[in-house]
Amino acid sequence: MDIVKLRELLEAELSSIELTELDDDFYKEFDSLIKALKLSAESSRERGESVEERLYLAQLKIAERLMREIIKIRLHKIVDLAVEGVPGELTSEEKKIFAVLRAFIEREELPEVGEEFGSEEFEVIQQEEEEYPRREAPRAAYIITTELPTILGPDLREYGPFKAWDMAVLPEEIGKVLVEREVAFKVKISP
Repeated sequence: MDIVKLRELLEAELSSIELTELDDDFYKEFDSLIKALKLSAESSRERGESVEERLYLAQLKIAERLMREIIKIRLHKIVDLAVEGVPGELTSEEKKIFAVLRAFIEREELPEVGEEFGSEEFEVIQQEEEEYPRREAPRAAYIITTELPTILGPDLREYGPFKAWDMAVLPEEIGKVLVEREVAFKVKISP
């Protein structure tokens, strides 16, 4: 498991209405990746290698963001499957979610799915969200001069597809690349 595999999985989930088939150990492999990145960052810090530490921390942040997006998309699909009553290709963790959703939809008693979600876990989740607050990417308006396919932005959102002479509000990172490749130009919007 690595960031490339996570990115490929996110693209597969975004491009299909069906759930992408995952190994049953997918979530465990992700946890292992996170632990390895954290350990690498800590050992780099202990050795005084600040550049390597920042690289590992950046990889950690990217992996966590990719996984959050994957989970969001998969949860939407699991809810759809639960409403339809079709389990689909789910991992063992996702089957628990599916069972709870089905029980809720059918107005049945909720099944036992493991440990209760305690306040300690909730505090950890809140703490993680505070560490990584959602930032809105600076945006600007651009005129696209040629037809372009959908672009996955740094905020993991899709932009496009675009037809020639479309106007779009895009994150500046994407706009800068399009301007450099001479397929768009920035426009000023006056109030």
